Amino acid sequence: MEFYSYVNIFETKGLAYILLLCFLVLGVLLIKYLSTPEKKGSQPTERKPVA
Repeated sequence: MEFYSYVNIFETKGLAYILLLCFLVLGVLLIKYLSTPEKKGSQPTERKPVA
């Protein structure tokens, strides 16, 4: 006897969309965090040449 099982492709799609949404939100937050200018009260550190 042959058994055919019905696989609903939409059952796991919701989880994929949630993971994609979380990934995109974290990406936006990371870009905002990295692109924020430094605070006005902070002094830039002086760098010494390596050589």
